[in-house]
Parts: sequence; structure tokens; C-alpha cells
Amino acid sequence: MSDHEWQILICGMSYGAVLTTWLQAWLDSRDARRQRKASAVARRRAAADHYLVSLRLYRLQQRSRV
Repeated sequence: MSDHEWQILICGMSYGAVLTTWLQAWLDSRDARRQRKASAVARRRAAADHYLVSLRLYRLQQRSRV
């Protein structure tokens, strides 16, 4: 191989490494965004469940007083 071909090979490998690193970072950020969204949904559902249990308990207490 000539010097020029070696230089093209090394540059190509460097570009490939940089693009792979960028792709992995992008995929990790996308996964983190999805996990944040899923945890927010889980928090809202837990809060709603807590509210409904509290409401049911309140209604039972009110019913027993009558």
C-alpha cells in the first residue's frame, strides 16, 4: 500500500470511531429520555392510586359515621 492509501485507511478508521461514538451517545440519550418518560408515567400512576385509595378510605369513614 502506498502512503496515501495508508493515510486514507487511518482517516477512515478515525471517522468510523467518531461516528460510532456519536451514534452510541445519541442512542444512550434516547434511551435515557424514554426511561425518564416511563418513570414520570409510573409516578403519576402511583400518585393516582394513592389518591384513589385515600378517597375510598374517606368514603368508608364517612359512610360508617352515618
